[in-house]
Amino acid sequence: MIKREHIKQAIDAISMRNKEIGYSLDEMLGMGIINIASGQTESTGDESFHFLFEGQRVLVNRVLFFQEGTAPIEQGLLIKYGELVKRQEIQERGGSPEYPVALKEIHEAGLRMAVLHEMDFAVQRIEKGPRPDKGSATGRHEFLIELFERIKREDEPLFVQETALDPPFLYKGVLSESAAFFMCFPFCMGSLMQVADLNLEFFSVRFVLNCLLRGVERNLQACVVQDRIVGMVFLSLKKQFLSRSLEIKYIATQRGKAEVAPDSSSGPPKGVGTFLVAGVWMLARNEMQNRADIVLDAEVGARGFYETIGFESKGFSGFVLGRPRPYLLQALLGMARHTPDLQQSTVEEIARIIKRHVKGLRKKPSTERDLSERKAMIECVRECLMPDSKHEFMDAAIQGLLRYGRKIMESEDLLRYASELKTNRVKDHVHTAGASHQG
Repeated sequence: MIKREHIKQAIDAISMRNKEIGYSLDEMLGMGIINIASGQTESTGDESFHFLFEGQRVLVNRVLFFQEGTAPIEQGLLIKYGELVKRQEIQERGGSPEYPVALKEIHEAGLRMAVLHEMDFAVQRIEKGPRPDKGSATGRHEFLIELFERIKREDEPLFVQETALDPPFLYKGVLSESAAFFMCFPFCMGSLMQVADLNLEFFSVRFVLNCLLRGVERNLQACVVQDRIVGMVFLSLKKQFLSRSLEIKYIATQRGKAEVAPDSSSGPPKGVGTFLVAGVWMLARNEMQNRADIVLDAEVGARGFYETIGFESKGFSGFVLGRPRPYLLQALLGMARHTPDLQQSTVEEIARIIKRHVKGLRKKPSTERDLSERKAMIECVRECLMPDSKHEFMDAAIQGLLRYGRKIMESEDLLRYASELKTNRVKDHVHTAGASHQG
């Protein structure tokens, strides 16, 4: 839980970087405007503690608190202080502002203040750090300072524009009937404000900026849907002897977030975590020349999710991704559909996965989980049978249905479905199978 000394430590940290804001927050703490929550328990049902600012709860992500100390408390204090300043400014302007517009303006002002403060802190660390030798290190420091100054001047929200020649994303798929993008984290004011607002475990504004300072920003990936960041993943390449693995160091999604931003009309889509893992699988298979296992360490509460998409236990808490299970295969097929230049080896591996799972449809489901996975795999087969599906995927699905059709109760309906779509390859396969049977 958050104690008064934690809040005091956070205010002192802010004071070292901005004496004016720190002094105001310290006065508010002394007056009781900022206070701890009496009898605070973990009853919110999420990963958050909280304190009070003007009687309102300010969530502090528990994982971030244990990982980064007072940093998430500092972020919460700065957001609420920025909102307070903007609210006073609106009141001084007079008139009768439109309430929803004013509420959004106030909230965004708080987020912007938190981001600006963290960027100033990042610049201070660059300037106070060891002086680099002439060369690339000096150029990198100058680049970062110029980047931060440019971001500070930005006033536009995050906007992911699809372009045919140079798309800003690595892979595209679909989540809840909306386009979803797996992409390197887009460093801009809009995205950093969203990070401050999301309050995800592991991914604070400070952590994201630290990725830039450490030169590992390309290891930070995001899932963006309708210009909203709904999940993030941080990767690390591990080398051991002659093998190497791609480790999912941190992963978090917006789904399950206790409070929704004022300008959000609906909650986050389903399947973001699976989509992120699918993007990591594509990176490992399609971008890295030498194959790399995908590994992670999972908390007890997350083990069920990882097992449902294909991770297998390795040691006490370690997991390694084996053959993707139907839910993950669905996400991979969606990405493959929107990626025309996939490596042939990647296409062939996905085709092999399809064959294995179609063969597995011979077994009758015995549990609710088996039934759910079967439904997901049937949807995968339907995806493979679409006219614009890659021919390797369609062939893998059709061959499996024809070979094991007598033991797959849905095979006849699926082949009829393909015929209704006027897929010529389906007719060719059926004709060949019939001729072979007559011979």
